[in-house]
Amino acid sequence: MKKREYPKTVFRKKLIKGVFWTGFALVFFFSIIAIVRAGNTSAANKVEQPDTEQTSKVNLAAGEGAQTFAQEFAAEYFSWENTDEAKKSRVDRLSHYLANGLDEQAGLSFEGMEWNSKLTGSQVWKVEETGKDTALVTLKIKHELNRKIEPDPKEVEKAKKKKKKPPKAREETSGPHEKYFVVPVKTDGQSFVVNEIPYFVAAPSKPDITAKTEVDTEGKIIDSDLEKDIQGFLGTFFKVYTTGTQEELQYYVTGDEIKSMSNIITLQEVKDILVKKGKSKNQYVVHATVTFKENKSQAQVIYPYELSLVKKDDRWFVQEIKNK
Repeated sequence: MKKREYPKTVFRKKLIKGVFWTGFALVFFFSIIAIVRAGNTSAANKVEQPDTEQTSKVNLAAGEGAQTFAQEFAAEYFSWENTDEAKKSRVDRLSHYLANGLDEQAGLSFEGMEWNSKLTGSQVWKVEETGKDTALVTLKIKHELNRKIEPDPKEVEKAKKKKKKPPKAREETSGPHEKYFVVPVKTDGQSFVVNEIPYFVAAPSKPDITAKTEVDTEGKIIDSDLEKDIQGFLGTFFKVYTTGTQEELQYYVTGDEIKSMSNIITLQEVKDILVKKGKSKNQYVVHATVTFKENKSQAQVIYPYELSLVKKDDRWFVQEIKNK
């Protein structure tokens, strides 16, 4: 059968149509790829955004910067003298910390004031967030009071009449006094102000917590020879631990490095040994009470320890040591 031949015009039209649709398909394909890539890029950007948003949500008024600000404010607040010049100086110093419109002496009145004051120490005790940009910073502060006691005018007059040196004014101190002081802090995201009058609060009560001092004897190994062997090793170990060099100490240690206590404390006695089986072969958990002498004061200190020991080739090694 003879193959059908198309006229040249028909063939040209088919060729043009084929090229058109092929080009259209390629454009469509690359457009889809471009859209997918743009979507992935947008998604990646969205993944990174929460970090920025989360950072903006952090309350700076409860952060370390605000805590330092509160301590610096307390140093100025608890520094006063009952003279007109000192009062003005205090107003100027506090103005750098106080929000606009707050009492210029931050609530302190000098009426009936007999003592001068200076801060001797402060410690951040508690931080409580009260809003997205506010917090209460509680400080444990210590301040010392002092005043000048003028001599009795009658005694001065008597001394003058007798042509003697009149008595002089004397300094009197009190403290340091410990108090808990709350500083309300507000931030604009850049810096801080005391936005409310600071105030004293009662000291916190001692928590009702009982220390765990007894060692759990469950799993105790009763073996006098083993106890004697371990006690002898611990005597050697703690002697090197307190008097040897770091290199000498490592001879008795396996695993993580244990820092030497040389020139700090000196071994006196190892007692109250309790031995338990460890998790692996030839490993033991040992509880011991050790008495040391502090090198400077010569005071005795008694520490409970928990040690992980392992025996290799008839030698003992300390794997871990913990103060309990």
